[in-house]
Amino acid sequence: MKNITIENLLEEMKTKALELENAKVKIAISGQSGSGKSSIINSIIGNKVAKVGSVETTIEIESYNHQGLEFFDLPGCGTKSFPVATYINDCKLLTYDAFIIVTSNRFYENDEWLIREMVNAGRDVYVVRTKMDEAVTNEKRDNDLEIEEVYTKVKVNILDSVANIGVKGVYLISTVEGVIEDFEKLLEDIEYNLDGIKKTRFLLDVTPYSVKVLDSKRKAAGKIISYSSGVAAANGLNPIIGLDVSVDIAVLMNLSKQISNIFGISDDEINYATKKYNLDAKFVTLSKQFAGKFIAKEGIMLLLKKFGTSVVAKSFFKFIPFAGQAIAAGIGYKMTYSFGQEMLNEAYNLAENVLEAAKEKNSNHFFENNTIKK
Repeated sequence: MKNITIENLLEEMKTKALELENAKVKIAISGQSGSGKSSIINSIIGNKVAKVGSVETTIEIESYNHQGLEFFDLPGCGTKSFPVATYINDCKLLTYDAFIIVTSNRFYENDEWLIREMVNAGRDVYVVRTKMDEAVTNEKRDNDLEIEEVYTKVKVNILDSVANIGVKGVYLISTVEGVIEDFEKLLEDIEYNLDGIKKTRFLLDVTPYSVKVLDSKRKAAGKIISYSSGVAAANGLNPIIGLDVSVDIAVLMNLSKQISNIFGISDDEINYATKKYNLDAKFVTLSKQFAGKFIAKEGIMLLLKKFGTSVVAKSFFKFIPFAGQAIAAGIGYKMTYSFGQEMLNEAYNLAENVLEAAKEKNSNHFFENNTIKK
């Protein structure tokens, strides 16, 4: 039986940290041009990474990376460059963890064929109908239908096409004016159907769209803090003069960037949310303050002064064989863990405030002013 030592435990934590950091969730999104695929990608990530246009914007496979999330924006099935007969192989559809098929109108024969083929291959398929704000407006004008009637009509129409195929769900959303209930349900279902480390990776990188998700992100981020603390502890076992503080700073800077990305409070993501939901500019300022305190090297150095005695003690104890190195490892762990928890609390509070402000702004959205029972 393998002896359990401090070195073994710390090495295991480093291995878990690397596994989580390198984990990837691959999501394919297929649909006709102009159906809103790029908008869905941007909404899931919480940042504008995919180009959005009213003309054809996808004539080849385009990929977008966001931390551990990899999105593949696929051309519509049955185009000249991507014929039906070779579409699955051309797009490598069997290599993805989730498959979203999108329409802004109705599903065509090729779409139904593709959905059936992917389900039969054992893949998770999510059917999305976008631009529901336009559908509600048009049906009100043309047929005098109320919003609930429109939702029922659209969902019944889609279910008539895919009900017997076995898709994971049908989701009605708006990708122009904002998002509504089904968008959150889509993300919840994708996360639910992923397994193991991919589930955690998706949860960490998806936009923080609800308090429930924020709470789950806090829990998952706690694991990353523990892993990073383990790396810092391993540094305490490393008796190399001059390496101690520089390694700790590198660990803390990497941890800070991860926490910032997890809660969607990087400059790019805050700017995206501010513009999309017309939020107060104060959130941009708060994001910059957070970065200055927890991400910039100068800010981290100031915070380390709070642990000044611990830093000195760690540097001293690490050169004492065995017991001293164990003490240094413990100090490194505690120092990093305390730093991480303080940062986590501030990141969570900032993300929660942004979410509340976005929800308040979005409450004036056409859909939010109506009770929708589906």
